[in-house]
This record gives sequence, C-alpha cells and structure tokens, in this order.
Amino acid sequence: MKPLVALLTSKTNVQTYCMAIRAVRNIWNVNRSIRETMVKLEIVKLVAQLFVMAEERSNVDTKYGKLMDACLKAMCIFLNTLDPRCGEQMHVDKNMLGYKCLMRCCSVSNNKMAIKCLYTLCQIPECRLSLGISGTVEELIALINIADTSSSHLSKEMLFSLCLFCRESVNRDRIRQGDGLQVFVTLLNKPEHKHHHLRLLEALSLFIHDDIGLDILTKHGILEVLVAKLMDVVAKNSDRNSISRKRTSDFLIDDYCKRPSKYPTSRYSMDFYRDDWSPRSATSASSSSPPSTPPLPSYSDFNSEMDDLEDNVYSPVCSDKECDNDEEEEAASPKSYKSLTTIEADSDSSSLNSETPSETNACEYYTLMLLSKLSLSLKPIDKLAESTTIKSLMDYIKYAKRQNFFLKGTAVKIFIRIIGNAVYFMPLLKQGLVFEMRTLPEMEQCTQYLRTVAETGGATGQLSFILLRGEEECKLLTAVSIPLLIKTQDTLKCLLKKYGGLQLIFRLLADSSHKLHKQAIWSICQLAKTLEIHPSDDYSIAETATNVCETNRTKLSESLTVTFELDDGTTIEACKQVLCQNSPVFFAMLEGNFSESNKRRIRLRNTSRDGLKTLILATNKVKLENRSIESLLDAVLLADYFLMPDLIDTLTENSVNKLNHENFCRAWRWAKNHSCYEFRSYCIKSFLTSKMSWSETMRTFRDFYTTGNVFDEFLCEIKDIITDVLCQC
Repeated sequence: MKPLVALLTSKTNVQTYCMAIRAVRNIWNVNRSIRETMVKLEIVKLVAQLFVMAEERSNVDTKYGKLMDACLKAMCIFLNTLDPRCGEQMHVDKNMLGYKCLMRCCSVSNNKMAIKCLYTLCQIPECRLSLGISGTVEELIALINIADTSSSHLSKEMLFSLCLFCRESVNRDRIRQGDGLQVFVTLLNKPEHKHHHLRLLEALSLFIHDDIGLDILTKHGILEVLVAKLMDVVAKNSDRNSISRKRTSDFLIDDYCKRPSKYPTSRYSMDFYRDDWSPRSATSASSSSPPSTPPLPSYSDFNSEMDDLEDNVYSPVCSDKECDNDEEEEAASPKSYKSLTTIEADSDSSSLNSETPSETNACEYYTLMLLSKLSLSLKPIDKLAESTTIKSLMDYIKYAKRQNFFLKGTAVKIFIRIIGNAVYFMPLLKQGLVFEMRTLPEMEQCTQYLRTVAETGGATGQLSFILLRGEEECKLLTAVSIPLLIKTQDTLKCLLKKYGGLQLIFRLLADSSHKLHKQAIWSICQLAKTLEIHPSDDYSIAETATNVCETNRTKLSESLTVTFELDDGTTIEACKQVLCQNSPVFFAMLEGNFSESNKRRIRLRNTSRDGLKTLILATNKVKLENRSIESLLDAVLLADYFLMPDLIDTLTENSVNKLNHENFCRAWRWAKNHSCYEFRSYCIKSFLTSKMSWSETMRTFRDFYTTGNVFDEFLCEIKDIITDVLCQC
C-alpha cells in the first residue's frame, strides 16, 4: 500500500493515476482485512483530492473526465461500508471542497456515479451534518424543484438524499428555510411520483415536533394530501377480505438506521444506536442535554405514543436486532438503501419503485401520524373539520374495522380530537355530522364527545343565535340536530320551546319532500328518548267488566258444535262447551232460555271474522304468534263484550308484544277507529322510543304519512306529548 500512496501523492499523468485508483479499489473490494490500514493511510482522502483536481480541470481538458470517473467509482466502493471515517476523509480540507465538487458533478453534469456517491454519503449521519454545512441541502432542493417543474427526470437518489437530511434538526431547519417543505408537498400532490410518496411522508413525519414546519406544511396543503391518501387507502382496500398476518414491526420501513454498530457514534443524529440514550439512564449522566432530534417512534409503538407526542424522554430508534444484522443480509434486502449502492451506476433498482403490502401499511402509518399531530394543534387548522376530511376519516374507520385494528384505533382518536374541539363545533354541525356518525361502529363513543362540546355555554349560545337569526337551511339543520346533541332537559326546553326549535322540527316532519325530512323523524324519536317518554303500563284497549255473573253451568248441551254467521255472510264453527265454560254471555245464549239456545246456526252482528276466530283460538289455548295485530285487538274487544276477563288479559298482552315497526301504524289506526284513546297514545310513545334502526324508523313514519287525512292528527298527538313533557321540565 505504501508504494500506492506514494504514487497517488506524486505528480504523474492521468493514465497512471487511473491505474493506481483502480488498484486501490480492487484491493479494498477483495481484501477486507487491509481496509483499516488503508483508512489509516488516508488513501480515501488522497483519492478525493485527485477527484477535486480532476473536477476543476475537466472543463479545460476532457482527459481529466476519465480520472474523475475513476475517483467516483472508488469513492462509491469506499462508502459502501458506511464508515464515517471514509466520509470525513472526503472533506479534503476544512472548506469541504470534496463535498462541494461532488455536488457540482451532480448538478452540472448530472453524473450518475456522483449522484450515487452522494446518496451513499448521505446515509452516514456524521457526513450529513458536514454536507449540510457545505450547502448540499439547498442545492438538492433547487435541483429537485427544477427537475419537477421542467418535467425532466427526477433522480430517486437525490430525492431520497434530501429525505435523509430530515433526520437532523439542524438540517430540517435548512430544509424549512430553503422551501424544501413546499417541494415535498408539491411532489406528494403529483400522482406520477406516487412510488416516492412513502419516503416523502416518512421524511415529513420527522417534522411533527417542529411547529413552524407544521405551519408551513399546513399552509401549502399537506392536509389535502393526507386526506387524499386516506381516501386512496379506502378505495384500494374496501374489497379486501383477508387481514394481513404480518407483524406490525414489519410494516415500518426504516432502513436509514441499519448501519454497522462497530464505528464510534455521537449523539447529534437520530440514526445512532446507543444503549444509554434515555436521559434517565445512569450511563447518560455525562450528557447534560438530550439529542437534538427526538427519534421517530417505532411503528409497533405508535398507538401508545400517539397521545403523547411531546414526550421528552427519547429512546433509541434502532433495536438490538436491527443493529446486529450482518452487512450482507442488509445489502441483500430489497428495501435497504445500502443495496442501491452496491450496483453499477448505469443500472436501475426496481425495488425503489415496487409497492409491497408492507409499504402500503407504512404509508397509512405516516399519514395517520401527521394527521394526529395536526389534530393536536391548539390553533384551528383550515379544512381540518371540512366534510371531505371528516368523511375520509369515517370511511377509513369503517374500512379499518376489517383490516388493522391498530390503525383504526389511531384514526378514531384523531376523529375524536377533531369533534371534541369546540373550535370545530359549528362547521361540524353545519355539515350534519351528528347524523353521519350513525353508521360508525363507535357512534356512541364519538357522539358523547360532540355532546360534551354542545352543552358548554359557548356552543349553546351559538345554537340559540342560529335558531333566532340564522339562515333558513342552517336553522332547520340546527333544530333537528339539537335533540341528538343536548341531553340536559332545561337546555332542551329553552332551545326547542323558547327559541322555536320544536316548531321547525314539526315543519320538516310534515314536508316529506324536504332533504331533512328523514333527519327530523330520527330527531323526534331521539328527543322522546331523551325526555324519557315511555309507554304507560295502565293503557286500556277495552273496558273490562269486573262483575261476571255466576251462572249455573252444570248442564251442558249434548250438541258440541255451534255455527256463527257473520255480517259478510261467512261462517265460523266453534265448540259450544268451550264457549260456555269461558263466557257467561255464551252460556246464557246457548244454554239459557233465549231463542238462540235451540239453534245450531246463530247470527252475530258487528263482529269481525278474524277477531272472532282469534277469540275462539284463545279459548282453546292455541298460540297466537301468527295472528295479525288487528285480529288480536278485535279479539280483545270481543272478549270484553262476551265477559271473558281472563282472555282479555291474555289477548291484550299478546297485542302489546306484537307491536313493532311493521304494525305501529296499523295498531294506531285501529285504536283511532275504535276510540281507544289510551292505546293510541301507547302506540305513538312506543313508536318514538322503540329501539329501531334508521331504515325501520323511516319506514314506520312513512306508513303514518301515507295513512291519508289522519296524518295531521298523528303529528298533533306527537306534538302534544312532547310539549307536555317539555313544559314539565
């Protein structure tokens, strides 16, 4: 090696320099044991000095271009080990002339090998700090911006190099001041760069503790990007039937921290592995301050850390397992940045463009991380509470139910933070969120946060103002939303009765063509439940005779069958003995001194066929599950008419148990036609407070609406019931 060192330091021709550099490169590749000696002899620095000389003279004499290429190839091979000493020797001098020349090759001649060398150099944290001082960050931003705006080829290596600079706070500051954040957002908005979006989101996630950076990102549209990402995830995976069995730790693509642990490390970059990073560690007492950059939380711990993004107790980014990986395994990984540096300059790595399922999950992870940070902002963020953002979150929550419960929990927390922020209350109210949330599995949990905000003094005042002075559509939406948001009865009375909210709800109930008609139906039912309007147990379907004549029933007719002829000409046969045993009226009729006792065929007037048949079935102890609600109710009246008190109770109980969303309207109409006022009220209260789904509630109300000229009477009864309870509050 010493003769080679002498040759590299001597003044000779370009061809000799090239041969010497190729020899050094081959020795480095073949004999690993001698690398340490080569580093101590500063051979890397000598090659870098020749590179600087060749780069400066290449514009005058083209033969130096070959020497420059030979130096670049050797420098790439040296850097493959990610040894920080190799990167430091490439400084050349205190002005970092080597780095500046390398950057000029990247920008002026677009030299692929120079770009590859710069990219590998950026993977060494110690070198990134020096590169930042030499102005590399600003030049990268300018080059990427020019390539994007001019629609020319955007180098993946240059873009990923800029992403690597986000890992130190001092370089993040340079990126922020150099308009790099705007470049990131611009690239995220362009579908042609979609295969780079994961890296861009990962880089931006490192700004979650930078309030100034977050303000810049918000101003330039990062929220729209994140919402689009969520919508894209839902669209792609809505039909996915199987849940991935991969461990969540596999989803985090964080190859930056995969570096050899045998080199000395310092504390100014988040890429270093060290077992005493925690400020509370006994071994960290010598350090008076924590690292300048809080490390990115591991993917598997994201759920637990999401609520505490301001935690100042930093932990290592790399796990023991990650840091113990062999270099060969790391270079063989299709996701590793190191694998990119081991290939020839004119080849293209397909792994950079591939989108695996784990990358998709990582993209969701970083998207939710940034959204979570935005939702924690004390200042209102424009468009965070818009319908597009809220809808994408709710859709994602519903999708994540079938996919990843961990990510779903994070999305639910973000959603709750937004709806629990009083600043966003009115925008959320005006988009009808309280009704949209009914499709969420976590509806009750989420609605409770919205109710907490609604019942504060400020929100109540806003609701009052809208009811009094708001625009017509806003008034109506507010009126139907109040019963779902307000649970305090005094406040309900004030908003609905004093400020006219109840009148607006009933106006919508009467207008089936209005777009808020269904919301009004749901609203009035929720209001009845809030006011605790329950059907009374002392309803009456018929006046039951309590004094039953005790008649001598000892002698029964030998004839066991009697035929009843009804008004419509139909006939029903029944057992005379059973009728006489259960009813004193039938006993007197069939066994007494009346004319009917001698007849086998008896005419019954004003008696419904279904009601009589149901009554006869009840006397024979037959189950009545398949009987219609009308026939049961008619049977109650007949049981009362024929003095059968035991059957009245049985039939009444069967009638009430039979009430559901399919027959509320029919039962109410029957009660109206037979002047059973108490049972009418019972039917309406049951309709208002029954646990029915949205579709069942709408269908039941539609049945009442199509009843004809009695719908107004139905609405009046509801209004009277609600008003009476409100007046008692």
